[in-house]
Amino acid sequence: MKVASIHFITLCTVVALILPTTGADAQRGPTRNSRLYRGASNYGVMKLSAGIGSSTYFGDLCETGDCLRARPYFNLGFDYRFTGKIRARIEGAYYRLEARDAGGKNEKRNLSFRSGNIEVAATGIYEFFSYNKFFNQRPLFNPYLYAGVGFTYFTPRTELDGKWYSLPKYATEGVTYNQLAFMIPYGFGVQMALANTLDVSFEFGIRKTFTDYLDDVSTVYIDNAKLASKEPIAAQLADRTSDLGIPPTYDSDDGVHWNAGHKRGNPDRKDSYIVIAAKLEYTINPLVKNKRKNIKFRKPKFSSSSSRRKKKK
Repeated sequence: MKVASIHFITLCTVVALILPTTGADAQRGPTRNSRLYRGASNYGVMKLSAGIGSSTYFGDLCETGDCLRARPYFNLGFDYRFTGKIRARIEGAYYRLEARDAGGKNEKRNLSFRSGNIEVAATGIYEFFSYNKFFNQRPLFNPYLYAGVGFTYFTPRTELDGKWYSLPKYATEGVTYNQLAFMIPYGFGVQMALANTLDVSFEFGIRKTFTDYLDDVSTVYIDNAKLASKEPIAAQLADRTSDLGIPPTYDSDDGVHWNAGHKRGNPDRKDSYIVIAAKLEYTINPLVKNKRKNIKFRKPKFSSSSSRRKKKK
């Protein structure tokens, strides 16, 4: 995928530019022996995050890299650290998707959609470099992998004669589908420390959904006349070939619409989308005391031989 490759190269370039500027801040905050950090641990550290980036659809209306369209992506998250390398994250996001047949290999099909969607996900994160006991001595540069589970609520729409229509309402393929879909988010990223309580992360991720209707396209055309008898506008939304003035030259009884059963999409491959984002992370509690109380041992006192003689006298 050409666009995905460009996104990846851009991400690496940004990381390379920012990393040298963070090196000068290697000894920030209190030192390792400071009383402020005595007895402290980074396990249990919690973060709030806010991110912005792009979301790119990949499915029946876009099966090759030359038709990918990046749209806005925004998210908020909460992060909890369990060990030196493992943390968990809960995130909510709003993202947009868009695609159209125009200019692609299925241009004569002439379908299109755009949507504003919501996703909620819980992910586990594995970091390459372990945090030590002191939060202010965390790695300045830490790559990581993440994967989890989540749900997305999608709302495909399309435009006809200057007006926008919500496609699920019209059952363009004769079926009513659930707009809430299960999905698996996974990807990789890199986190960089900016200050005592601030970090920035850059992520590249894929959202593998378990629906084929992100774009309202999945299986075959249904009988256009029957669809028109129930809802005239639904028939126009389902078969847009005639809008181009190039009617079907085969598998069409009336020379205007495709016959029922003609391929409209590919049900064997579910839809997905790509997310690239930059996130600012704020640490709520950089100082977390260990559960075990600090035990102070008294220094043993050894009496000299001379002192013993004095006591005997």
